[in-house]
Amino acid sequence: MDWWAHLVSLWLAVPLSARLIVLFVVGAIVGGQLNRAIYRWTWVPKFYDPWTKPLPEAPPRSLFDKVPVFGWLGLARESKLHGTAHWVQPFLVELGCGFFFAWYYQFVIAGNLLPLAINVVPSEAALHSIYLQHMVLVCLMVIATFIDFDSRTIPDLVTVPGFVLALLLCGLLPFVGLPIPDGHPFFALAGPGEEVPMIPLNAAILESWPESFQSGAALAVGLFVSFAWWFAICPKLIWLKGGVRKFFRYFVASFYRYSLNVQYLGLLAVVLAFVTAAYFLGGTAVWQAVFTALLGMAFAGLLIWLVRFFASLAMGQEAMGFGDVTLMCMIGAYIGWQPVMVIFFLAPFIACVFAVINYLLTGDAYLAYGPYLCIGTLLTMIFWARIWQQYGPLLQLGPWLPAIFLALPVVLGLMLVTWGWIKYTFIYRDES
Repeated sequence: MDWWAHLVSLWLAVPLSARLIVLFVVGAIVGGQLNRAIYRWTWVPKFYDPWTKPLPEAPPRSLFDKVPVFGWLGLARESKLHGTAHWVQPFLVELGCGFFFAWYYQFVIAGNLLPLAINVVPSEAALHSIYLQHMVLVCLMVIATFIDFDSRTIPDLVTVPGFVLALLLCGLLPFVGLPIPDGHPFFALAGPGEEVPMIPLNAAILESWPESFQSGAALAVGLFVSFAWWFAICPKLIWLKGGVRKFFRYFVASFYRYSLNVQYLGLLAVVLAFVTAAYFLGGTAVWQAVFTALLGMAFAGLLIWLVRFFASLAMGQEAMGFGDVTLMCMIGAYIGWQPVMVIFFLAPFIACVFAVINYLLTGDAYLAYGPYLCIGTLLTMIFWARIWQQYGPLLQLGPWLPAIFLALPVVLGLMLVTWGWIKYTFIYRDES
């Protein structure tokens, strides 16, 4: 992408210290808009941010209130209306975004994302492409995290445009999220004088891009998973208490009423048209990025959906919101299917730590899982070089590895259901 390389060269003409200052300011400004989205898109909108019309009884607001970070120091005067220290969270979000935009930029361009096997410095355009895509994902995860903490929901306003934007970025800057060595053994370092360049994470991973991924069958798979994603996000009523006949009657009627409209059918047409255009017009690099993003979305979404389904079956109630599924669909589109397996293990451990702390402090046992999926994703991105070096060899299992991961929630769910049956049959019945 010559246009991107040209923009990056102009940006690199600016001294590094000045670039970091600019990125801090941009991050703080973006953080202000993230706060705006958090408070407007939450289940019960709040009137905290300076871009929203204040409550009638609030003191008059000034132009200074809209200044990133510092404006919240002035908005502390509204604590009597919104609660003590209501301004602390948005203040930290904007300040944190400023620092993270600058720190992560230096982290990426210094090559800290690259596994040790890579000893050829990637192009500056490639590194800046990684940085831009990661920042888009981080911004979306910030919104999802704080809304989920506040209202225990993750709105489609975050995850649906986030997924579409991931596909668009694949078309403009064909690089999916994280770097790997090009054709080098995962468990070895480069030898003396051996050059090992970087390639984007892709769906094939253990071989050069296979011909089968350029076939019409691959296009059919891409269109199918795109349609499946669309069908999953469409509003519909699932009613399980009235028998099969009532289930289908409610399902069809609700799908026809709420999903077959200009908004949802237009979204489907745009996504399918983009995937088709990427295959026929985008060239190998663009199709490779788009197809990898689609498979990442499908694998991540299916994995979390299986966890949700079997955990709900075992508990007899909804164990995880569908927003967590759409969130992982979005994340998988940005980083590919391989890192999703790391997130799958990290998120529960992180969630358990926070759940115990929260229960001890508040007595609330409810767990919003979306934020911990986001934290697991961020840790996977930051420590990707070490993770790849340690666990990359596992990918030599080929297609068996994702199959094993998809089987894990099924096996766990069956174990929980069996244990529940044993308790009901042999323990509770004996006690009664």
